[in-house]
Amino acid sequence: MTQTIIKFSFYALFLITPLVWFPLNYELFEYNKMIFVYFLTLVITTAWIIRIIQNKQLILKRTPLDIPILFFLGANILSTIFSIDPHTSWWGYYTRSNGGLISIISYTLLYYALVSNFKTQEGIKFLKAAVVGGLIVALYAIPEHFGVSPSCIFLTGNFDAACWIQNVQARVFATLGQTNWLAAYLAMLIFPAIYFVLKAPDKLTAIRYLLYAVIIYMAFTFTYSRGGTLGFLGGLSVFIFFQIPIFKDNLTKIIHSLFKKVPVNQLSPKTSAKNAKLFGAILVSLFLINLIFGSTLTRFKLFLDSSQPTTFLASLGSQLEAGGSESGQIRLVVWKGAIEIFKHYPIFGSGVETFAYSYYNFRPMEHNYLSEWDFLYNKAHNEFVNYLATTGIVGFGTYMFLILAFIFWSIKYYVLSSKQKTLDTNHILLITSLLASYISYHIQNFFGFSVVIIAVFFYLFPALAFLISENTKPLSLPRLNKIAGWTLYRRSLYSKALQVLVLLVSSMILVNLLKYYLADIAYAKGGKANDQGEVGKAYNFLSEAAGLNPREPQYRSDLGYAAAAAAVALENKDATLSAELKKEAITETERILAESPRNVSFYRAAIRTYYLLSDLDEKYIPKTLELMDKTAAMAPTDPKLPYHKSVILDDLGKQYEAVELLNKTLQMKPDYRDARITLAKLYSRQGKKDQAIAQLEIILKINPQDQEVLEALEQWKGK
Repeated sequence: MTQTIIKFSFYALFLITPLVWFPLNYELFEYNKMIFVYFLTLVITTAWIIRIIQNKQLILKRTPLDIPILFFLGANILSTIFSIDPHTSWWGYYTRSNGGLISIISYTLLYYALVSNFKTQEGIKFLKAAVVGGLIVALYAIPEHFGVSPSCIFLTGNFDAACWIQNVQARVFATLGQTNWLAAYLAMLIFPAIYFVLKAPDKLTAIRYLLYAVIIYMAFTFTYSRGGTLGFLGGLSVFIFFQIPIFKDNLTKIIHSLFKKVPVNQLSPKTSAKNAKLFGAILVSLFLINLIFGSTLTRFKLFLDSSQPTTFLASLGSQLEAGGSESGQIRLVVWKGAIEIFKHYPIFGSGVETFAYSYYNFRPMEHNYLSEWDFLYNKAHNEFVNYLATTGIVGFGTYMFLILAFIFWSIKYYVLSSKQKTLDTNHILLITSLLASYISYHIQNFFGFSVVIIAVFFYLFPALAFLISENTKPLSLPRLNKIAGWTLYRRSLYSKALQVLVLLVSSMILVNLLKYYLADIAYAKGGKANDQGEVGKAYNFLSEAAGLNPREPQYRSDLGYAAAAAAVALENKDATLSAELKKEAITETERILAESPRNVSFYRAAIRTYYLLSDLDEKYIPKTLELMDKTAAMAPTDPKLPYHKSVILDDLGKQYEAVELLNKTLQMKPDYRDARITLAKLYSRQGKKDQAIAQLEIILKINPQDQEVLEALEQWKGK
């Protein structure tokens, strides 16, 4: 029974995880997938422990990656201990979730559960389930390219793609939520699909898997992802390179076999004309897809359509928005800031998943010249640089050790198989395909970062390689077995009691996980209500979220602001309730700042809260200014902070101090439109007409069609 539960849970992990998303959550895609993985990890681990108790022996196998995985886990534990924000390091950045210490522990448990509970044939079936999952996601993505998103059909009942703000028709994202994530996921599945084509037992099965590979690649093409494409090409190069020795001895015969029938017995036992034909058919099919629909690295496409840009850079998806900065330029600036983080936290980094906060402190001034200057960057958009910044040389070193260990093992396995003349086995081709997927993953990660399903593959593809190639061995702990034999196995009552205890603990964790999930839904409702100006509803939903998951500071931070907004709204209607809400707003805000003193996002929320409370009592203005100064010290290159402070100072009648701050703001970001307009108005009020006009003329040099500025300039020049 327990074995069956574990087996079907792994099927669900490979097949269903990439499909999971839900429209009612704060983050629709990643959060739901992470919760689903946590749930499956809990089920699998519980069943695994009970199986150990029932079988009266330790079911745990060793693999070639034991030391690298445990070193990597240990490095992340140390980074969490020394983190600038331990809560984020434990649970991950809220909208991402993946990457926190809890998720790394979950992936590690899944790794050992997989290698310890199954044999070769089950491993192959799991890989097939992963390919089928990719096929379903691809079938979900392809209609998006032609203007029909299945998500929109589910959400609105309309056969279009209008339910998404993003142009999903130009670059599909299906159930992954982002084009580059989808590309990375599909690229990793193309090579296992190719393996199943080449090793199909009959022609019908070969055609079926060939169709799978073509469909997956077509959806991959429609992402038009540069990083994903470079990753795929890298993986394909590895795959082909390792096949060369297989074909080189009989290359002439194989080429001939493509054009005329050659009896199989005329070929070397190491190779097969059938495989050569199939692999050729795969490459031709992929080439035809790019010929018809184009690719992210070529200008040419046989058919143009309105959904796709025709310029080279645009087809690369190099601009994240119209008129925006090129993505490569953005990445270079972010990487520069990440390196500065590493220099200041060289040993253990700033803490697992804390990039969103540490980056503010070391954000390069050049970031203000980018189109995304006011975006929050919670990742370095380079997994390697991100680990270097957040986990230091210890975390980065163990991460590279883990990666290189599997690559080295794969090459060693290939070389040994070659020497032993076993290149015609299924295992070597399978290891090659998994290695190609692994290389594809890491090339893509040089330009991006991992998400839930890709992180699952990062851990479980090597596990499948060891499982299928039978490179695992039982862990023997005689003393532990002896102790267990004397204490648990001699009396069945003790064994049953332990099983009940395991189930009770798992049930408690499951209840908390359910609360954790429901809290996010309430939080999402609170955010929507707040955006719509419904302060009462926002406060109620956020209170519900904080009640369900009181350990999540994000909820209490937003609850503080919601309480302040409700207090202001009720000031003239219910003074007593307004006072209680004001007190709650202050209590929650101060508590959050005390618990998370390095979290810039919470300081920003606190500024908003106290500034809102200043509508009730002007005594909160000095507190607002104080928080602005503290936040500016943690984010010294952020021009928004001195700009907003200048606005408050102007309201207080401190015009000269406001002018000084605005000039400081414009030194950080010369094209800051709002700051120049505010400075122009201040100069105008001070009678400095020429200086006011000069500020407006600078704006017009940036945007000659700025109607508001044109009207103001005409008015001021007319006086």
